[in-house]
Amino acid sequence: MLFVEPPSFDARIVNQYALFSVVSPAETPLDEWLAAHPELTRRVVIPAELKWEVRDKLDQANVTERVLFPGLDGLSRWLARYYTPRLSG
Repeated sequence: MLFVEPPSFDARIVNQYALFSVVSPAETPLDEWLAAHPELTRRVVIPAELKWEVRDKLDQANVTERVLFPGLDGLSRWLARYYTPRLSG
């Protein structure tokens, strides 16, 4: 597998620090390639009860929908999340 940094022709690519992956042969499904190389991957599962704590920490680090998805769609996603009441759980 090869990772390629694309040219910065879009704000999302820049803000998300995008990388594209290429595998050979091209028709190989990525999940199959990853399953064949388990020593190269790690799965991280964040428990659902920590969702808001993780979101708050990401907000503090300025990793929000507004930054990752520049434009009206990212702003509207952020506003919807910010102003939606949290259910205590």
